[in-house]
Amino acid sequence: MHLIRSITTVGSYTIGSRFFGFMREVLTASFLGAGAAADGLVFAIKFPSFFRRLFAEGAFNASFVPLFAGLLATKGEEEARSFAEQILTLWVGALFILILLIEVFLPVILPVLLPGFASTPERLFYAIEFSRITFPFIFFISITALYSGILNSFDKFALVASSPMIGNMVIIAVVLGFHTAFLSSGSAIAWGVMLCGIAQCLWVWIPAYRRGMGLRFVWPRFDGNVATFFKVLAPAAFGSGVVQVNLFIGAFIASWLPTGAISYLSYADRLNQLPLSVIGVAVSTVLLPILSRHIRAKSWEEARQVQNQAIEFSMFLTLPSTIALIFLADPLVMVVFERGAFTALDTKATAWTLQALAMGLPAYVLIKIFSSSFFARQDTRTPIYTACAGIGVDIALSLALMGAYHQVGIAFATAASAWMNALCLGYLLWRQGHFVFEKRLIHFGSRMLATCGGTVVLLKSMAVMAQPFFAGGELERGSVVVGLLGVGVCGFLVFSHYMGAIRFHDLKLMFART
Repeated sequence: MHLIRSITTVGSYTIGSRFFGFMREVLTASFLGAGAAADGLVFAIKFPSFFRRLFAEGAFNASFVPLFAGLLATKGEEEARSFAEQILTLWVGALFILILLIEVFLPVILPVLLPGFASTPERLFYAIEFSRITFPFIFFISITALYSGILNSFDKFALVASSPMIGNMVIIAVVLGFHTAFLSSGSAIAWGVMLCGIAQCLWVWIPAYRRGMGLRFVWPRFDGNVATFFKVLAPAAFGSGVVQVNLFIGAFIASWLPTGAISYLSYADRLNQLPLSVIGVAVSTVLLPILSRHIRAKSWEEARQVQNQAIEFSMFLTLPSTIALIFLADPLVMVVFERGAFTALDTKATAWTLQALAMGLPAYVLIKIFSSSFFARQDTRTPIYTACAGIGVDIALSLALMGAYHQVGIAFATAASAWMNALCLGYLLWRQGHFVFEKRLIHFGSRMLATCGGTVVLLKSMAVMAQPFFAGGELERGSVVVGLLGVGVCGFLVFSHYMGAIRFHDLKLMFART
């Protein structure tokens, strides 16, 4: 059960990261609410994240990790380190040029990306000012990704998984300890994001250095390994570019929404990202190097078994999370965000948005798993095609629904596009013989549906009974939500056991250390 234990380790640290991420969002909601400064800050944080998918995650990981892990397994550490040093040198040069260009031309770029902000100049001002502070974050988080890929290839998943938690702690410390020293609370959060990147970079560089992987800058040699990296990177970068174009289009569309709508999307996405990061990111982080080793060794059956095991385990965790986010959206948003500048009306708008986003949660996780299977085979083209299909659905539905449903329509479009992407990836894996519906997986799926049905009935009944208690204070409301979540989890486990999806002794084996 090495796979399950590794996923659990990564997921545990990710929970810690998301907890502190929640604290960061709570501070943002309390200080800024859902006004112009909050909308500007949301974009300033998302803007470097657009490039993060290319330079720090997504395309880079898909190209670097399989090659580095393969070299480590077949040629040894010296060859793997030489390859990593060449990539580091090239990557730092590219990042420096990118950051310089963005910082110089930011006042020209943002009005083009956010034309709807022209009618609210205050939002545009905040977006430009905060983005100048946050954008260099991409440099440090990209170097973090390289060293994280190295550590993951040595199965040092805990060190990498704890890095975002450290970063969020730095942001909180900056905001709480020094917010009065900045021009505004938004500026304090923006500087916290920048310092977060530095902290995460140091967090993974130090253990990599101690492991003998403290990389040096070298004169790049475009040998076979580096050439293969860029050969794999090119379609992956194009795919990530397509996804980022979709995100830019999403920001373009959202900029026309009323003030506050972008903030509602951000707050809802923060709640939706908790299970996605804990489960989806943890599974894909662990799965990619393990699948890469099996495929390099031509252990096809082992690769299929690991993939199906990842699907079972991730869906066992994802489906109850989806139920909770949909059917407990109002109380969850109320308890997490409703204080200070964040009002009851903001709670309702954010809860509706969260329900729409959560409909796609299982699909988001499946995309992580299926994409890892393609990336491990150094096939970065196929996920591009499926991403394009999903993007088409996303844009069409966003334009069709935003007029009547505002940010909720955009959230629903995002969920629908995720299902399109996941179904296409799964079908193509099946066509290629890399995904087999084994009897165990079919047995699990049918019984899991029955388990989810029973859990929904139980949770809805308990939520109706608990409704009067939501009128109390923060402590009372928080206790009720925790109680409902506890009842939901216990009910799900009991239904799962008696329906035969995953029995108690199976869970014990999954989490056993021996």
